[in-house]
Amino acid sequence: MQSNAYKKAVQTQLVSDIATDYYALLAYDAQLQVTLKTVENRSQDVSTMKLLKESDVVTGAAVVQSEANRYSVEVTIPDWRQNIRETENALSILLGRNPGAIVRDSLNNQKVRMDLRTGLAAQLLANRPDVQEAEYQLRYYFELTNVAKTYFYPSLTITAAGGFSNASISQLFNATSLFGNIVGGLTQPIFNQGLNKQRFRVAQAEQEEYTTAFKKALLTAGQEVSNALYNYQVATDKMKIRSQQISFLEKSVEFTKELLKYTANTNYTDVLTSEQSLLAAQLSSVSDKVQQLQAIVELYRSLGGGWK
Repeated sequence: MQSNAYKKAVQTQLVSDIATDYYALLAYDAQLQVTLKTVENRSQDVSTMKLLKESDVVTGAAVVQSEANRYSVEVTIPDWRQNIRETENALSILLGRNPGAIVRDSLNNQKVRMDLRTGLAAQLLANRPDVQEAEYQLRYYFELTNVAKTYFYPSLTITAAGGFSNASISQLFNATSLFGNIVGGLTQPIFNQGLNKQRFRVAQAEQEEYTTAFKKALLTAGQEVSNALYNYQVATDKMKIRSQQISFLEKSVEFTKELLKYTANTNYTDVLTSEQSLLAAQLSSVSDKVQQLQAIVELYRSLGGGWK
């Protein structure tokens, strides 16, 4: 039963690892799409800067900066694609197949359709295979303590040769007869008293050790559930705040570009700063989403899912 619980723990971890890598793969896809869209926008900026230079609105420095700005984003595309390929290969190994492409959905289509609450009953932790394994260990060493107690009792062995019969009645009180063997069996625990006590102490110490291990398994399980719930809540809060940040940064980019066209109160450095802030926020929003999804995976694992 303990070995079977360990097998379930491996299965749970495997399911969790596959789900975690899958969401990471979706996140890399989303971040790559954000980067490609940004490169497209930066290319349009370059064209706009060239037109503004022809109209003497900006200088050649602004055109050069816009070109460099585009390439600073474009250079990250190979890294995103490398992350995607490595994650696909990692997933293939977990799935027991040759490295290759993974058919998948998009991160935007991943919806959270559950209401996660704190205060989960401790009984739910009993579904965790590692808790079950620790419980079976404790039960095993508890029974070994009972076995150690039995050494204090005399052992009697009655064989067919020592049975009663009319032919052997005269030998009943012979020292080598059945009763003599019984007396020997009764005195054996006395002579082994020290060994039996030591064996019992060792069994008690082992039982105490695995009692502590079982308590630790329960406390660790509760900690992991609490951490996963809190991580989910933090990610959810960050997503709400991040959406507001992105909304205002998009307006900032739009306004600074318009100001650059029609007034002398701004320059391309302001546009560059607002665009870089927007890109960073968009990439972070993807990380927030995948953090939320992976927190659900961790909660699923910490409650012992995946082995049924």
